[in-house]
Amino acid sequence: MDLPIKLLRPTYDDQTKQDLLEVMDSGWASFGPKVTEFEEAFAKRVGAKYAVATNSATSALDLAIKAHDITGGELITPSFTFTSCAHVGEWNGMTVKFADIDPDTFCIDEPTLPLSKDTKVIIAVDCHGRLADIEGIRREIDQFNYDQEENIDPLIIEDASHAIHDPGEQKGDVVVYSFQAVKFMPIFDGGMITTNDEEIYKKIRKLTWLGIEQNTYERASGGKYAWDYDVQVGNGIKAYMTNFQAVIGLGQLRRLDALLEKRQQIQARYNEAFEGQPWFKEPWYSRTCQYYTPKWKRRDELNAFLGESGIHTGMHFKPLHTFTYWKKNHTSPLPNTDQVFSEILSLPVHDALTEEEQRYVIDKVFEFYAQTA
Repeated sequence: MDLPIKLLRPTYDDQTKQDLLEVMDSGWASFGPKVTEFEEAFAKRVGAKYAVATNSATSALDLAIKAHDITGGELITPSFTFTSCAHVGEWNGMTVKFADIDPDTFCIDEPTLPLSKDTKVIIAVDCHGRLADIEGIRREIDQFNYDQEENIDPLIIEDASHAIHDPGEQKGDVVVYSFQAVKFMPIFDGGMITTNDEEIYKKIRKLTWLGIEQNTYERASGGKYAWDYDVQVGNGIKAYMTNFQAVIGLGQLRRLDALLEKRQQIQARYNEAFEGQPWFKEPWYSRTCQYYTPKWKRRDELNAFLGESGIHTGMHFKPLHTFTYWKKNHTSPLPNTDQVFSEILSLPVHDALTEEEQRYVIDKVFEFYAQTA
């Protein structure tokens, strides 16, 4: 067994590697037919009418806001997330406010939403693969509106970077997915936006290529290249997915059920091994098990010991309000976020993790607590 044992590690099958060579020989390295094929297959998998593939989930979040013509006002996101969720607010002229999380699901704790008359966007993160309570968020909005002269109707973006939905599960106004290299369905990088609104779909499509009415592949279709094009909006960004990314996405989608089953097996073995231990609190079940993140006694000491033992670990996530830049947005207490972060530690969970490696991780955890008992 080789050390270190990585926290997260992407894998790709041989068919995908062959498909990449075919894309290389096709002459269409950027946006092309494989992107369209991936979008259609992904939309079918999650039960959405439309899907637009992007170069990252960060771009997807930004485009979801731009497609709804939102600028100014306030964006609410949990502090317990990756920084993209806050950055996209400021990029669109919004003030960012943080909500607290449920201490078990790690998703938004709806009663803590700092709603105001200026709330325009809420990003609800399906944290670690557990689905955010979008309906609960809408109930909070309805309750807020009960006593208001002018109602608010914020855009709810469901950030499913850690999740994969079955048909009927998507609850956000738009849903954003991530295929970044350490996600449960990894590409080199990439994102996806899904929606059931045809108008929003068409706007997002145009925005992914700087507002240009037709991309290069579309202008070259039919055997004749049309060099002329029009720029129709000014807030687009260069965010389309490439054929290279899409062909990897198709390969990962093809093997998705096997990838999820492997992660679920790893999750179950950890839970069984640590069940009943006084220094361990089992995390809530996650279908994707994007991160296996229990709560531990003496977390920092355990983290150091595992690192010295050649085991990579992580803390998902360091709250945004603790970062230098985002301290200015810490305007209300976030007790659950602070408490959860003081206790969590992620153990390795990925498709390439062997049973021998997992056994080593488990043994080292027990060794630490035996030494410090």
